[in-house]
Amino acid sequence: MGMSFINWIGFGMLVLGLLLNEAFLGITAWYDLNLGAVIAGIVYLVVGAALSLWPNASDTTI
Repeated sequence: MGMSFINWIGFGMLVLGLLLNEAFLGITAWYDLNLGAVIAGIVYLVVGAALSLWPNASDTTI
């Protein structure tokens, strides 16, 4: 089972999200953040996870 380009994009999104989370936790404690930013962050992580788990079209294993 190989990883397709879509899987690599999702994996990159998750790594970038982890790095940005660590950077922002070092800067602020999220107290001044609004609800829209939190929802956008959650949607970003869900899309990243979905793309990293997306099935490869050339994978024929069942």
